[in-house]
Amino acid sequence: MKDVVNYFSKKGVLFKDLNIIDKALLKTRKKIKIFCATDIKKNYHVIFIVNQKSRFLLKNAEDLGLLVENLQQLENHNFRYKHLVISGDMCSKAQNYLKDRGWQLHHDFM
Repeated sequence: MKDVVNYFSKKGVLFKDLNIIDKALLKTRKKIKIFCATDIKKNYHVIFIVNQKSRFLLKNAEDLGLLVENLQQLENHNFRYKHLVISGDMCSKAQNYLKDRGWQLHHDFM
């Protein structure tokens, strides 16, 4: 969690509150880390950290969209900012799909 805070503070985003979301609450077994955060301007952020060796495909991007919808129902609020921190390769269709839906992609985390 300290790495996440340091990474986003270098990007100019300071978090007032940062929580780890248990994947069991979202009923998923995917190998991702999910964080729910509030910055000092009281904007809500959701952060997904994906560390996989295979390519991130459009199917994976659609699954993230479903996870965000479930998380919005669980937390009872919408997220203004959605971040995907990824260390592997990403399909161009998945990248365009996420950017069109307002996601911010970060490839330089690890």
